Amino acid sequence: MNKDSLLGRDFIIVLSCNFLSFFSIYLIVPILPLYLEQKGYSNSLIGALMSMMVVAALARPLLGRLSDTLGRRHILLAGTLVLAATNFLYAAFDVALPLFLVRFFNGFGLAAFNTAAYALVGDLAPPAKRLQGVAAFFISVDAAIAVAPPLAEAMKSRLGYDSVYLLAGVVGLISFLLATAAPKAGKRGPENPSNQEVGRENPSPNWPIYATTGGFTITIGALTTFVVLSSQDAGYGRGELFFVVFALTLIAFRLAAGRWAERLPRLLLISVSGTVAFIGMVTLAIARSLSLFLLGSFVYALGIAYVPTTLSALLLDRTSPEKRGLALGIFMAVFDLGVGLGGLALGPLADAHGYTVMYLVAAGISLAGLTLLVRVRSPLPRRG
Repeated sequence: MNKDSLLGRDFIIVLSCNFLSFFSIYLIVPILPLYLEQKGYSNSLIGALMSMMVVAALARPLLGRLSDTLGRRHILLAGTLVLAATNFLYAAFDVALPLFLVRFFNGFGLAAFNTAAYALVGDLAPPAKRLQGVAAFFISVDAAIAVAPPLAEAMKSRLGYDSVYLLAGVVGLISFLLATAAPKAGKRGPENPSNQEVGRENPSPNWPIYATTGGFTITIGALTTFVVLSSQDAGYGRGELFFVVFALTLIAFRLAAGRWAERLPRLLLISVSGTVAFIGMVTLAIARSLSLFLLGSFVYALGIAYVPTTLSALLLDRTSPEKRGLALGIFMAVFDLGVGLGGLALGPLADAHGYTVMYLVAAGISLAGLTLLVRVRSPLPRRG
C-alpha cells in the first residue's frame, strides 16, 4: 500500500473499535436523564450524575503518557474491558448513589480507550492527510450518535431500560475483542520534516487550543444532557432528533475534509466553523417550534463539524510522535471536562432561569474561547 494512503487494516480496526465503543455509550446517554427524571431527580442532580463520566477525563493525560510508553494496544484493551463491564452495571442499580460510581468508571474506561485510539490515529495518518484522518476518527463517533439514540429510545419503549443497558454491554465486549487485533503503535516512521520545523519555529503554547476546545465542548455537554428535556419544556418534543440531525450533518460535512480542507489555514477554518456553531446554538436557544429546532441543530452541527477536528489536527502538527499520547490526552481531558461542565455547571442555571438562558450562556462561552484563540494567534501553519 502507498505510504501516503490513509485507509489500511490497522486504521480500520481503530475506527471500528471507536464506533462500537461510542455506540455503546450513546445507547445510554439519551435515556438515562429520562429515567432519572421519572425518579424525581432535579436538573442539577441529573447534570451532576451525567457529568461523573467525564470526571474520569482528569486521568487522560496520564493514560496518554502510558500509551506513549507501554504501547497503544494495552491501553485500548484495558479501556474497552472496563467500558463493557460498567455498561452492564447500569442494569444492576436503580438509585443515584451507585450510579455515580458506575458513571465514573464508565468514563475511565472510555478515557483510556479513546485516548490511545486517538494517538493511534495520529500515528497511522500520513502528515499530508492528517485532517482527513482526524475527521474519519470523528465520523466513527458521529455514526454511532446517529444510530444509537433512536435505537435506545425504541428499545426502552418496547422492552424497558434494562434491555438497552444489556445491549450496551454486549457491544462494548465486541469492541474489546476487536481491540485485540489493534497495533501497539503506528508504523509510519519519521514525521514530515516541515511539521517538525513548525513545532520548533513557533514557540507559542498550546493552551489557547485547549481553551477554545473547552469553550465549544461546553455547548456539546449542555445539549447532550438537556436537549430532550428542553424540547419537551418548549412544547414541541422530539428532542432525540437532535442526535440524528447532529450526527448525519457531521458525517456529511466531515466526509468533505479532503484536500481543500487540508490546504486551508487552520485559523480560518476554526474561526468560520466556530462562528457558525455559535449561530446554531443561539437558534436552538430561542427555538419554539420543531422546524426551528431542527434548523438550529443543523447549523450547530455544521459548525461543530470542523472545530474539534481542526483544533486537534493543529495540535498534532505541533507535537512530536513520542509526546503525542500526552498532548492528545490533555486535549481530550479538556474536551471531556467541557462536555461534563456543560451539564454539571449549567444544570443549576437551567433550574433557576430556564433552558433558553442556559443555552445562551453556553453559546457565549464558546464565542469567548474562539475570540481568545484569534487574539493570541497560536501559530497556524498552512497545509501544502
